[in-house]
Amino acid sequence: MSGSSKSQAPLLSVRNAQVSFSTARGPLRAVDGVSFDLHAGRTLGIVGESGSGKSVLVRSLIGLVGAGSGAGVAGQVLFEGRDLRSLSAREFRSVLGTEIGIVFQDPMTSLNPVMKIGRQIGEGLRLNRGLDSKAAARRAVELLNEVGIPEPDRRAQQYPHEMSGGMRQRVAIAIAIACAPKLLIADEPTTALDVTVQRQILDLLQGEQRQRGMAMILITHDLGVAAGRSDDIMVMYAGRAVETAATREIFRSPRMPYTEALLRSLPRLTDPTHTRLSAIPGRPPDLARRSGGCAFGPRCLYRTERCDAEQPALTMDGGRGYACFHPRGVEPGAAA
Repeated sequence: MSGSSKSQAPLLSVRNAQVSFSTARGPLRAVDGVSFDLHAGRTLGIVGESGSGKSVLVRSLIGLVGAGSGAGVAGQVLFEGRDLRSLSAREFRSVLGTEIGIVFQDPMTSLNPVMKIGRQIGEGLRLNRGLDSKAAARRAVELLNEVGIPEPDRRAQQYPHEMSGGMRQRVAIAIAIACAPKLLIADEPTTALDVTVQRQILDLLQGEQRQRGMAMILITHDLGVAAGRSDDIMVMYAGRAVETAATREIFRSPRMPYTEALLRSLPRLTDPTHTRLSAIPGRPPDLARRSGGCAFGPRCLYRTERCDAEQPALTMDGGRGYACFHPRGVEPGAAA
């Protein structure tokens, strides 16, 4: 999926990731057998509607879903060849602190409301890089300046509530990149921000990723956001990966009808004023009551009896994958 040479081992390799939760109505399988590779310096966009399993998948990879949450987690997660799920708690925290950074959706819940900004940024540097308090404070100010916060010396002495949403998200990015991670995970990083600030945050993330040579996972429900920010895209639906391809291929010729429907719902500058947006009919399936057929079948324009009876596997075709019996742009019978 990455486009890197096959001889180069992926930075992150995920195989058959599964996450299930116990509910009063039985097990709810939020992530169901997802696999992907991510190479150094590449950006993977994970897209899909709310509830498709994007955030649960990525959070399970870094231990934020699992022990203590009542969730059942399975599958293999290799980071630079190391199985993250075989590490001790101390070793795992060390990896998260230095080699994997994460920017959460809402900085007001990820930042400590009673700790000054400079101290929050410097905390990881003290714990993971061995810097003393003065050196960590100086580096915190440098990072605030790097992420575009004016008057970084003064801002370092402020608390999160004294900053705007965009400023808080910049602080969250500074914390995530403080220890120069090899992988940056951005989980819906612009959801609560206005359009102008969204652009600024996405530009900042992309700039830091390129400057530092990091790999990045960008989680979003908006294909438009992923379009110019990712090298590859994985589309998720009902906990499964239903299409994977290079970003340009996804937009040029989507195979999965769900991907086609997501693209059709995007607004276009070429449309006349007041053109109604296209909506995907129906609603996502109940994950606690899965049927035996295609999860997208009830909402699909190309549904047949086979779609109701069988669950399509992810078919690999020329470096891209799709889970559909009737892929768009493929001659009938070719997918088999």
